[in-house]
Amino acid sequence: MKNGLLLMIVLVLSACSQTAVRQQAAAPEAKPRLDPVLFYTERLADQLLTGLPPLPHGSMTAVTFTDSATLQPDHTNVRMRHLGLQLQESMLTVASQLGYQVTEFRAGNALQLHAQHDSLLTRQLSELAAEQSVRYVIAGTLSQHEDFTIVNARLVDTETNRVVAAAADQIPTAVLGSAEQVQLRQQRIYRSSH
Repeated sequence: MKNGLLLMIVLVLSACSQTAVRQQAAAPEAKPRLDPVLFYTERLADQLLTGLPPLPHGSMTAVTFTDSATLQPDHTNVRMRHLGLQLQESMLTVASQLGYQVTEFRAGNALQLHAQHDSLLTRQLSELAAEQSVRYVIAGTLSQHEDFTIVNARLVDTETNRVVAAAADQIPTAVLGSAEQVQLRQQRIYRSSH
């Protein structure tokens, strides 16, 4: 009787362990962590675009986010320039994923074949369409502070210049990396101890 009870306990425990192994094998893999900059840019894009009321017909695009003081990219600050470009790319991606009609205004007239790569996107004005049919533009500004960068984004209706949606977030400076030891901002040199 004791051997039968012991055998039954062993069989039950064996079945439980096999079930646990099958459940672990069937569990979806953990999602890889997003790059910190991508995490913040997608969070901002979601904040701006998710839950928008239906928009009147028209295509959407995004432009490079710029320095809030000059409304131009800061060519002396590589991290801010890259952040402005990353924000533009994320806004285009999220808008497309949400089902908006997105226009890629940087698409050239033809596919370019180069020795090391192929390309369709360009910033050469001669290769771009003279007119773009875009009604909504996502634009934004960057305001760098010592410990964080404030990002403001707006969805603007170009027919009325009305702001349809707006979003803001702070991106910690540590997220942007320490690629630069010295920065020139507003005619002042800043040294980083990173």
